[in-house]
Amino acid sequence: MHRARSDAPNPILPGFHPDPSICRVGDDYFLVTSTNEYLPGLPVYTSTDLVSWRQIGNVVTRDSQLDLSAAPSSLGLFAPTLRHHAGTFYLTSTLVGWGTF
Repeated sequence: MHRARSDAPNPILPGFHPDPSICRVGDDYFLVTSTNEYLPGLPVYTSTDLVSWRQIGNVVTRDSQLDLSAAPSSLGLFAPTLRHHAGTFYLTSTLVGWGTF
């Protein structure tokens, strides 16, 4: 089992990365965070040690996937939850004011 170093920074991702959701698949960890009304949305990061993180993409990358143009400031995509089962990643998130997807 991997363990973070005792001198690891806190928070693990400095800056604007609210509501992190982490899941482990084998030796790799995957993390997704809220992005409110901003695109690209829901960035996805990976790490093998819970210290060094690398962004590997975003869940929502264009308006045709999810139009956030009507989302008021400080609303939008909140509290994503990332899970993995049988080789597939699943993500659910709240679109504040409109529901979940």
